[in-house]
Amino acid sequence: MSFFSNYDATAVSCTSIVHRATGGIADVRQVFDDACRLTVIAFPAAMIRAIVASKAAVPACYILADHSQIYIGETNNIGRRLTEHLPDPAKLFMREVFVIAGSEGGSFDKTAAIYLQYRLTNAAGEAGLVEVQKGVSPRLLELPAWRRAPLDQIVKDGMRLLFDAGCRAFHSSCASQRPAEALMVDADTVTETDGCDSDDTSRMEIGVIAASNGLGELQLNYGGLWARGYPANDGFVVTAGSEVRSLVNASVNPILHTRRAELEVAGALADIPGLSGRKRLLVPVWFPSAAIAAKVLTGAHVASRTWAAPNFPQPMIIAA
Repeated sequence: MSFFSNYDATAVSCTSIVHRATGGIADVRQVFDDACRLTVIAFPAAMIRAIVASKAAVPACYILADHSQIYIGETNNIGRRLTEHLPDPAKLFMREVFVIAGSEGGSFDKTAAIYLQYRLTNAAGEAGLVEVQKGVSPRLLELPAWRRAPLDQIVKDGMRLLFDAGCRAFHSSCASQRPAEALMVDADTVTETDGCDSDDTSRMEIGVIAASNGLGELQLNYGGLWARGYPANDGFVVTAGSEVRSLVNASVNPILHTRRAELEVAGALADIPGLSGRKRLLVPVWFPSAAIAAKVLTGAHVASRTWAAPNFPQPMIIAA
């Protein structure tokens, strides 16, 4: 049955089955297709603590998500890995989890998980619907053609089941959930780069007093960190009170460690009582660019687009 006049009876159709074991609409959903070897399990991040370790000791690719950003990982033991993510400050943004694993009797190993992570990460980046957070960059395995063929089918099936489970990182009828770049800053003001910044060796200024150039205050969108800043004096100022992630990814430029050390020596960083994994910036700091500021705060290789206009609720005016 179809409501549409352009319905093609010769098209290859497919059927996804959604099973809600607990009955709740937003609780655990298991999505599968009898014609493929995958299953996608979607559930609120708050339910990670309820995972039974012995039942979840299986290889999987997984997605941690909120409405505007995702993190895609792979593991040989999904139950253990998700539990390890709980205390990680960089994963505080996650509100929902999508696990892609083998269905009962279906073959899904570590190689499949790694391959799926790489392909999904690239697909999400190309789609541009959400921000993709990365730790260590996913790697493409060198595999013979006969081994890649079934894995390519897994990618295709996985993206379809993920959509049916509610993941909108790859396909959506709605506009991008990423911060609107038009609300950020001019390209002439902020260096937009994913590589090494030309001014990476320029010194930062700690305890600076600088007025905004009028483009407005921006917020940092990364892993739940609270940080504010604004373009000023041909660079970028991060305001006092902003949070700095304690961990530093292995992929960063060595100068990031030097900048972090300078902040510590200057007494510009303080522990946050009751909150591990991040510190508080005690004074404003000027950086040569917004991209460098983002790298120092996040401890990750990120670009200036990590800064965006604050997503404050807008007032509604009702005429009498």
